[in-house]
Amino acid sequence: MRAVPTAVLVCFMVSFFLPISSKASNNIFYAGVAVPALIWWFRNPRSCFSVFRVSVPFFVFFALLSFFLGWKDLSFLESSSYLLLMFIACAMLEQHRRAIVGAFLIFAIVCFAMLFVGIIEWIKVMRVADVAPRIILWGQSENPIFAALMIICGMTFLWVFHVEDYLARRADWVKWFGFCAFVSLCITCAVVFQARSALIGLFLFLAAYVIQRDYLKPALIAVALLLLGLLVSGAGDVLLERGVSFRPAIWEAAIRRILEDCSIVTGCGRDRHKLLGAFEHPHSAYLSVLYQGGGIGFALFAAMGTTFLVSTWRARSRWLLVALVGWGGVVTTTGGVFVQPRPLWVYVWIPTFMALLETGRPALEAYYLVRSRVSSSD
Repeated sequence: MRAVPTAVLVCFMVSFFLPISSKASNNIFYAGVAVPALIWWFRNPRSCFSVFRVSVPFFVFFALLSFFLGWKDLSFLESSSYLLLMFIACAMLEQHRRAIVGAFLIFAIVCFAMLFVGIIEWIKVMRVADVAPRIILWGQSENPIFAALMIICGMTFLWVFHVEDYLARRADWVKWFGFCAFVSLCITCAVVFQARSALIGLFLFLAAYVIQRDYLKPALIAVALLLLGLLVSGAGDVLLERGVSFRPAIWEAAIRRILEDCSIVTGCGRDRHKLLGAFEHPHSAYLSVLYQGGGIGFALFAAMGTTFLVSTWRARSRWLLVALVGWGGVVTTTGGVFVQPRPLWVYVWIPTFMALLETGRPALEAYYLVRSRVSSSD
């Protein structure tokens, strides 16, 4: 039976590439992921909160941030509750070890296919118009930044969990050729979708990867050669065509509103104010937290993020490396981190929750053991 919730999770993640509404994707999550996870969780109510022992500090700060933002706008509590259900679903599927790895593998293969669809469309337009287009897909991946971040996140997962281990058994030149090919495909993805936010996520992953793996010198040489190729080929000019996309002006307007019209301590909440008369959010997840929650909200968010980074880095979590693509990408996009089911869940929250579960495996196994004992005694 565990194949059913795993398959539904795959459908939920892949749905962001499909020409369906966000409501349809949300319904897949609610009915196929959240409800089964809630039932599984409450089957053993006496031990249900033990699952959060995988990272008590993280979830304490998560809860404090949720309640603080929820005090300003109840929609934050709703969003954070759905995120907790996503975490519980991850814990439910992780009981069968490779379930989420298998689900993410299928999603990553779809991402790989979407990249080649984008490349083919890009080449077609270039032949006709001789102008580098910005490829747009379907559904919620109609936003090129979301599409690129999901694709690069999927390819990063493929590299970290599958390709790297396979090439490690080959000659060094084969491994580094594969690494260069992987990075080249990710950069190509950023060019095709003109998604510089995704490029930030990629470089954050690369920085952490080379330090964690102690590949500093050869990796820096490989990345330098790839960047040189980016400049020589003219692909770098494609990324620069859109300038700074109003980001500095949006950020300045957001900070000015916090200081002049709201409160630097408690922020503006989710006030629906249009920055510069046109933009509905600060176009940075980090600045959005400051805008919505002020100094208090940002301090809680920073504490939550630091707890996550320190614990998963010490454990050399592979899921951390995948999550960094998303956490880097949202530096220049997205209107916050506590949101309804969105593509951001795929490249930020699911890898984040999996990194916590991977790091807190002993506590997770203890939770499974308690559940099994309670079930058998009943």
